[in-house]
Amino acid sequence: MEDEAGKLPLRRLELPINKFIKVAIPTDLERLRKHQINIEKYQRWQQWDRLHEEHINASRTVQQLRANVREMEKLCGRVRSEDSRALDQLVRPMKDQASAAARDFLQLHSDPTPRPGPPPDATPAPALCRSLTTLDSFPISEAGGAPVLAQAQLPLPEIPQDQNAAESWETLEEDLMALNGLVNEFSELVHSQQEKIDSIEDHVNTAAENIQEGSRSLGKAAKYKMAVLPVAGALIGGGV
Repeated sequence: MEDEAGKLPLRRLELPINKFIKVAIPTDLERLRKHQINIEKYQRWQQWDRLHEEHINASRTVQQLRANVREMEKLCGRVRSEDSRALDQLVRPMKDQASAAARDFLQLHSDPTPRPGPPPDATPAPALCRSLTTLDSFPISEAGGAPVLAQAQLPLPEIPQDQNAAESWETLEEDLMALNGLVNEFSELVHSQQEKIDSIEDHVNTAAENIQEGSRSLGKAAKYKMAVLPVAGALIGGGV
């Protein structure tokens, strides 16, 4: 196959691929998770300047993450098609994590609610906390009789359009969507390689079945011929 020229078995490329899967990309995802926590904290308390800075830093992390995914994609493109199933099993967890991180980040602004900020004498919520804990009618657990804590998710306040943070969020949103699209394209690439090798295997199996069927037909024909020859000889001999 011409398109397989220059490609290598997975075992030859597994080590450099694992450097992206186990080191580079997880590091970027952890950094992105911290950005998300900080962004939610700054936006909840309407610290727009700090939010703007965090948006910029998060965009840089997303761009680095995209660059690492592209480099890993180049390595995976050098793997032989016959190893595509093993390659998919190797990279699938990372793909799922990266895609989930981008989608979760984008949901920060899925339903913003414009609300006034907290009053000056209000007690700040705990830092890095994504939800407020409430006692939902104090339901009692069966085991220890303690109240069961319910998590109430509160929407984030909308970013005012006159703030730099609104523009920097649009840039970050575009970067996150591009990251999600890149991961999906990478998934399709690996999947198409697997479909190609499956198609080849199907053709090989079909050809083998046709050969077996042809062999059986030839065998039957040979047996029929062997059975006919003695009868024909007997007829000839009887006619002499």
